[in-house]
Amino acid sequence: MAISFEFFGSGSGTNPDELRNRLRRLEALIARAPVPIAIAHDAECRMISANEALAELLGVSPDENISLTPPEGRAPKYRIQQNGKDMLQSDLPMQYAIAHRASVRNEIEVLRADGTVRYIQNDVEPLYDSDGTVIGCVSVCVDQTERRRAERLLRESDRRKDEFLASLSHELRNPLVPLRNALDELRRSGGDPLVAGRAYAVMERQLFHLGRLTDDLLDVSRITRNTIDLRRDRIDIRVVLHSAIETTQPLIAVAGQILTVDMPRESVWVHADFTRLAQAVSNLMNNAVKYTPRGGRITLRAAEDNGDVMISVSDTGVGIAPSVLPHIFETFMQGDDPRGQPRDGLGIGLTLARRLIELHDGRIQAMSDGPGTGATFVIRLPRSDR
Repeated sequence: MAISFEFFGSGSGTNPDELRNRLRRLEALIARAPVPIAIAHDAECRMISANEALAELLGVSPDENISLTPPEGRAPKYRIQQNGKDMLQSDLPMQYAIAHRASVRNEIEVLRADGTVRYIQNDVEPLYDSDGTVIGCVSVCVDQTERRRAERLLRESDRRKDEFLASLSHELRNPLVPLRNALDELRRSGGDPLVAGRAYAVMERQLFHLGRLTDDLLDVSRITRNTIDLRRDRIDIRVVLHSAIETTQPLIAVAGQILTVDMPRESVWVHADFTRLAQAVSNLMNNAVKYTPRGGRITLRAAEDNGDVMISVSDTGVGIAPSVLPHIFETFMQGDDPRGQPRDGLGIGLTLARRLIELHDGRIQAMSDGPGTGATFVIRLPRSDR
């Protein structure tokens, strides 16, 4: 961004006081400009003023001296960095522009007092008097934080999609190998009923797995297009939990885990789609099975709580890292397994659970104290009184 300041250098008889008066008039003009602007009032950059837009960007008061070399006894309220490291005093944009008598454009990071970082494109122009002496400079900033954030999210989304496609290929291939082997056994069995029985059992399990995989993919598509239809009725939450247990119990048995169930003795009613709600709970239980080692414990609880119906699924598994916890319900998100075990599934089960619960006017929360501490998922649904 090229900026011309001939206004300050016109007229051979212009004295420094007049130049500074003109600078103050310019400062008044730009005080309310929507673009963040700073003015250095001296060649040493010890007095720098900011307009309202820049003060808000920096998180300081508009009447503060924003110099990073303020008078003795006053500490700067922000820092300028590049790649997360504080810039040297001589490399700071305004100081560099004045020292080299040159226009400067660069990208910097502003670390505010509250710990947040703003990403800035910064353009600086020196200011000269009629004798060609530098008397200060003007800096114009463009906040690129949201653009950077959007770019980061796009990169992360692309990465997750790549991982999803790799996982999908893996998940689709896994059932195909035993299906092919079962067919080969049938061909070689010569009609042996025992061999045929084993082969049919393998084929049935693998076809069931493929069916669930396809259903999950279709459900993600329906949710994305907002075309899921709920058939809601007044149902006992205990019946929903029993259905989820029936679906998950074989997986728990194969994994050698212990299931504990704690639910009310009396009916607790919700207004829900039985199939979809049972699907959401079984997805949470499947997730617990996946990330809990053999011999671990999975606990399913239900209770009334402050007018809500609360359902929780807890495990003694690998836990969730603090950096992953805020994103655990995002599509294609899969946490790392500290045991180094390969991750099964497509990373869409928790996404489906959250959206299905939200469609029931409920909410879901994930909690974990970190790796190795297990995890708890809590569903809250409005209780139905009639």
